[in-house]
Amino acid sequence: MKLHITLMGIIKFRMMNKKQIQSLVGKIIFTRLRKKQYPIIHNLIANLKKQNRYQKYPATDNEPAITGMSIYHKPDLEWLDFYYSIYGKVDPNFISVPVYYYIETCLNHRMLTYAIKEKNFYNKFLPEIPTPKTFLRKINGIYYDDQFVHLERGKIYQHINQCQKVILKPTVESGGGNSILVFEKMNGVQSSDKQQLDVEFLDRYGKDFIVQEFVYQHNFFSQFNPTSNNTVRVFTYRSVNNDSVNILHCLLRVGAKGSYLDHDHLGGVVMAINDSNTLSEHAIDLYGNKFKSVNDIQLKTLGKVPAMEQIRTLAKQIAGDVFYGRLLAIDFTVNNENKALLLEINCWRNGISQYQMHNGGLFKEFTKEILAHCQTMTPHFVLTF
Repeated sequence: MKLHITLMGIIKFRMMNKKQIQSLVGKIIFTRLRKKQYPIIHNLIANLKKQNRYQKYPATDNEPAITGMSIYHKPDLEWLDFYYSIYGKVDPNFISVPVYYYIETCLNHRMLTYAIKEKNFYNKFLPEIPTPKTFLRKINGIYYDDQFVHLERGKIYQHINQCQKVILKPTVESGGGNSILVFEKMNGVQSSDKQQLDVEFLDRYGKDFIVQEFVYQHNFFSQFNPTSNNTVRVFTYRSVNNDSVNILHCLLRVGAKGSYLDHDHLGGVVMAINDSNTLSEHAIDLYGNKFKSVNDIQLKTLGKVPAMEQIRTLAKQIAGDVFYGRLLAIDFTVNNENKALLLEINCWRNGISQYQMHNGGLFKEFTKEILAHCQTMTPHFVLTF
C-alpha cells in the first residue's frame, strides 16, 4: 500500500505544471521554515516573562495587518507580543518572522539575486560604489587579483601579503559572520590565531572568497567597541506600485567586546538611526534588553552619525540597480577618512526583529501595498523556473 501511494504521488507530481510544482515545493519549504521559528520565539517570550516585561499584543482592538494573509497562523501573534513588549506601542503593521520570510520570497527572486550576494561581483556590477581595497579574489575556484586578472599559483602569496592587516570573507555564504577571519602581519607573515594565511590555507578554505584591506573605522563608530567593525545597516524597499526606492530603517550595529563581528546573536547590540541621522536613546540586544549606554557612552549625548547622507545616497543607488530584489539589507562601514564603504548586500533571510523593536512596523506606510501584492504572487523559493 505504501509503495502504491508513493507511485501515485510520483505520477501526480509528474503531471503537475511548473507553477504547480513551484507552489508545492514552496509550501513544503515554508512549513519547515515556520517550524524552525517556533522554539526561537517561545524562548524569547519565556525570557520576557521571567523579567516581568511581557505584554500581550491587543489583537482584538488592533487587528494586525497580517491577519488578512492566507499564510497567517495564530502562533504569529507571539512575534507581535514580543515586538509590542519591547517597542512599547501598539502597531498593527508589525510583521512576524515567518510571514516576512514568505513576503521576502515574493518580492525577491532568489535565484536571480544570488549573484547580488557575491561580494566579488560588486566591483563589476556596481563599479561606482566604494568598497574596501581588495588584494585577492577566488571566483568559481580560480584565483584573481583586484582587477579580475587570473593569478598563477606562484603569484598568489605576494597579493595577500601586501597589507599589514587583512580580512578574509566568503563571497556568498557569510551571513552571521560565518567563516570571516582577520589576519595581521607579524614577523612578515599574515597570521590569525596561530593560523598562517598562505596558499595552502586558502586551498583548504573550501569557499570562494575575497581578501580585503582591514578597515580602520571612524572614531565615532570605534568608540562603542574598538575591536569590532561597527556597521550601518540600511533596509530598503523598491515599491511594487511605482518602483520608487525607499529607505525604511537604518541601524548601527555594535559588536561584543573582544569580537571583530558586530552581530547581535554574538553578543552585540543595535541602535536605530533616525531620519535626522541621530541615534536612538537606547541600544537593544537580541533578547530585547535595553541599554541607555554602550561602553559607558550615554547615547542621548551623541550628535549626528557621520557619513549618513553618503550612506543613504549609496543605499538608494544600489537598490535602484537591483531589479530582482525589492527588499535589501545593505551593510556599510565608515573609515577613518569619513568615507562610507559597501560591505555586503543581503537579499534573503534578513533579520527583521531589531527594526521593529526600535521603530515599530517593518514596512511602515507600505504595509498594505506589500501585503496586497504578495497575496497575488507565487513565492520564489529554492525551486525556480
